[in-house]
Amino acid sequence: MVKGRVLIIEQDEWTAVLLAKFLAEAGHEVVSEGEARAGFERVLDFQPDCILCSVNLPDIDGFWVARRVRAEPGRVGATPFLFLTDEADGASRLQGLNVGADLFLSRPYRNEEVVAQVTALIEMARRLVHSIRPGSESPPSSQSPTVLQGDLAHVSLSTALTLLELERRSGRFKLRGPEGEVLTLELLDGHFVRAQDEHGERPALDALRQVLRWKTGNFQFRPSVISTGERQGLSALLLEAMRLEDEASGVGA
Repeated sequence: MVKGRVLIIEQDEWTAVLLAKFLAEAGHEVVSEGEARAGFERVLDFQPDCILCSVNLPDIDGFWVARRVRAEPGRVGATPFLFLTDEADGASRLQGLNVGADLFLSRPYRNEEVVAQVTALIEMARRLVHSIRPGSESPPSSQSPTVLQGDLAHVSLSTALTLLELERRSGRFKLRGPEGEVLTLELLDGHFVRAQDEHGERPALDALRQVLRWKTGNFQFRPSVISTGERQGLSALLLEAMRLEDEASGVGA
């Protein structure tokens, strides 16, 4: 059984062949393109479940591909997008997230790691799509199923929140850190409303910067009725939190 359809956009033929081999062995159907324009055209024809794209391409950069994909209506515009790059600086990572990427992996990377991330992105996107039920706007009971859950060691915080933002979900996103600390983000129609821990409400950027430092832990999202409040874009908050963390750690200095 095919796990998912994956499009690789990579100018280096040997890299593309190796990635395709590992992804196919993991049960994915894979096609490849070597340029940005051809890659975007294949997105429209192939309708992949995940796009694996190099930043450096011979005709246009991969950021152009991501922008074009995110501008498409419907399912195509929400396709999980993973960037591969030779750049390790914070500016490239921020630009990648700013154009709608879900994940950013810098070389050198292990092929097994790429496969694991692609599989996690596809499975997470499917759980979100399957969670949507027509006419299910009533408040869920305490026994309602978890829409989304995962391990921070395998799926990044930015990936999970980006998918919730794309699906305009409302509910509580609870994170548990490596020392057992718990932080809850309340989302309304895919927007951030507030963050809380055991001590009370937290400023958005402080809360996000804390969880971005967590390399291990887990998360779960449950749909819920959220009281109205000031809405802030999740992508913008994530980008600012990452920028502040990069500055604090000296990345890109």
